[in-house]
Amino acid sequence: MAGCFVESEGLPPPVEGFYFPAGIAASPGGRVLYVANSDFDLQYNGGTVQALDLQRLRRRALAVQASLNPREAGAGASARAACEAVGLGANPAPLLYPGPCSPLDIAALDGDEEIVRRSAVIGAFASNLALAHRPLPEPGATPGEQNARLFVPVRGDPSVTYFDVADDRLDAPDAQRCQGDACFQLDCGATESGGRCPRDHRIGEDPGQGRVKEKLPLEPFGIAAGPDGTSIVVSHQTLNSASVIANSWNEGQRPELAGILEDLASGPTELAAVPRPRLITQLKAASKAIDYQPAFVLTYVASSQLDLLRYQEPEPKSTAPALLYQSTTTPITALASGTDSRGIAVDASERQACEAGCGDGDYECLARCAAIPIPVFVAHRFPSSLLIGEVITTLIEKDAEKPEDRWIAAYETIAIRDAAPLAAYPSRVEVGDVIGADGARHRRVFALAFDSGLAFSYNPEAHRIDAVIPTGRGPQAIAFDTGHTCSDDRERCDCAPGSDGCEPYSLMYIAHFTDSYLGVVDLDMRKANTSATMILTVGKPVPPRESQ
Repeated sequence: MAGCFVESEGLPPPVEGFYFPAGIAASPGGRVLYVANSDFDLQYNGGTVQALDLQRLRRRALAVQASLNPREAGAGASARAACEAVGLGANPAPLLYPGPCSPLDIAALDGDEEIVRRSAVIGAFASNLALAHRPLPEPGATPGEQNARLFVPVRGDPSVTYFDVADDRLDAPDAQRCQGDACFQLDCGATESGGRCPRDHRIGEDPGQGRVKEKLPLEPFGIAAGPDGTSIVVSHQTLNSASVIANSWNEGQRPELAGILEDLASGPTELAAVPRPRLITQLKAASKAIDYQPAFVLTYVASSQLDLLRYQEPEPKSTAPALLYQSTTTPITALASGTDSRGIAVDASERQACEAGCGDGDYECLARCAAIPIPVFVAHRFPSSLLIGEVITTLIEKDAEKPEDRWIAAYETIAIRDAAPLAAYPSRVEVGDVIGADGARHRRVFALAFDSGLAFSYNPEAHRIDAVIPTGRGPQAIAFDTGHTCSDDRERCDCAPGSDGCEPYSLMYIAHFTDSYLGVVDLDMRKANTSATMILTVGKPVPPRESQ
């Protein structure tokens, strides 16, 4: 279908609603929800990317949550009252979309209630999106420009369309968080909101603009951004290849196609970036030579293996093609059939918590943390299951007088340890947090089953599925919004847990591809009436034309 798309023909796509959403991502500071719509049935002359006001969505979702739970709403809590509290009626079509209320029609909202704050038109058949951030300055350093970029693989061009977007992080003391309307920046060169992204923001269309002097391979599908946002790796399912985009943060320098890796196994699909050990970062900051290349884990739909790809970073100011290469291959032998792996996610939270307790120059402490394996989770079919493994970092050492000269290289390997059975045909998998009965955050792995309309919550500590969440038809992508609120506006705050007005929350947004809407799931296990259920439908569900 990719070859059938012509952007000059057809009606302009709806920018105030969703249409076959294929990718979704939340900004780390909780201000913006990005959605990529694919125009899957070619009813329009392109897809769209939208920047949604996450605070306004959160306010409505948490109002429904509070109204449905007797502890907050009192003995008279009812679904009707909860829906009326946010201006919605009762759900008229529970078989089409779960939840107590009628859909929130975002196209009808404006002014202070407007949800879609910015939008842009892209080509057809967007498959996903990735959000990359510039590394934050070290504490005490002079704050520089703080921005981020959004990358969307588009099969119809083919290209990877990129956007300059705002950065709302508060991870460092000197971080300059965006404010107000500036948080909804969605710049792809279009002259107005809802305009079409021009050719110079579509990476890979013009072979003269990239380092490799070639066009982007056909069918860009999976995408992942490296830990510092300077390398973006894309899989190409039908050509058994992968490509890498070099994303410089230098002012005035655009991302460019930098390398192509061919002759991979059959059906490369989804990617996950492996977080870099903090030991590597600190050694390089101290100008110590250590051999290490960023790593990405790749799944396959037609091969029983996982691959570890590495990106060889070129010398500064080099114009030579970058090197993307296949480092190690891990056969999938934990199941009778190891073929057809889809989504993949890694969870470095335990290692990063360890690293946060080490000083910048405490290399021995950082080395002990680097030895902590990073869990990896894969959505696998035939049989339908969640593969559970780990990424292991190996440090190469030598005898040295100074501790900082001891480590000369590092690399990763993958091992599959276990599998948990799931319902029919899982597709995507992501790692997020729930709010436990103790009010604290607890890690969970969420797997979507597109065909069966279910989302599974896997507890990695208990090694079991602890919730099965009914969704609508075709759940395609997940994003999380987890933090604390400290005001009636439900804005995410950096408040101290337990202080007055500081309340934890966790919401999961699911993009429903088949009927073109977002579902909001409550992940607060303290809320008996709403936990692990869909509490809000965002956008009016529209069945595919052939089923109407």
